[in-house]
Amino acid sequence: MKFTGVNLLDELERQELADLRSVFRRRTYAKGTVVFRPEGEEDMVFVVAAGRVRVYLAYEDKEFTLAILNPGDPYSTHSGCYIQALEEVELLLTDVRSVKRCMAEIPLFTRTMVRVLGHILKNSFSIIGGLAFKDIYNRLMDYILSEARASGEPLDGGCVLKVNLTIEQLAQLMGATRQTVSTLLNDMERAGLMHKRGRGEYFIPDLDALERAAGSGAS
Repeated sequence: MKFTGVNLLDELERQELADLRSVFRRRTYAKGTVVFRPEGEEDMVFVVAAGRVRVYLAYEDKEFTLAILNPGDPYSTHSGCYIQALEEVELLLTDVRSVKRCMAEIPLFTRTMVRVLGHILKNSFSIIGGLAFKDIYNRLMDYILSEARASGEPLDGGCVLKVNLTIEQLAQLMGATRQTVSTLLNDMERAGLMHKRGRGEYFIPDLDALERAAGSGAS
């Protein structure tokens, strides 16, 4: 599922944004590379052109994933977060000054960025709300339900969901341990909420049942 729901790659193909396209440069990073760090002095804006990156916070030996960015998703390096390549990635990079100029001179880009920022803020509140009011089991069910509704493939009254994350990455996204997430996924299978078909692939027979199960634990 896309983090923002707005694909800036598509927007940048618009004829009206030709000047904006020219301010970006392409950079490729290897899998596992921490592309930006909170202490970095670079003040950049980027759009993911290919691959996926993880936005996360880290304190001592703990990490918490805030978002997985997909192609078309934008982000800024001055957010105070680590940004890591989950696989080989290609980023479109530019400095904040150029973006500010484009926002002043190109109304279409301004409207697009407002939409993007709105989606980011909504996602942030969703994360905070989940941490504050839901336990890990319900956060996990909420995530799977959201992904299934957004990108699941219909099958036999239910849907097939491909989770393109390892258990470790999913645990970081949930703010939990790998063992806990693995156990909870097994619990969901035993409860009949979903059935594993292969590596990272699940069949969810009844999305409404999953939604009821996820909602039953909300405070």
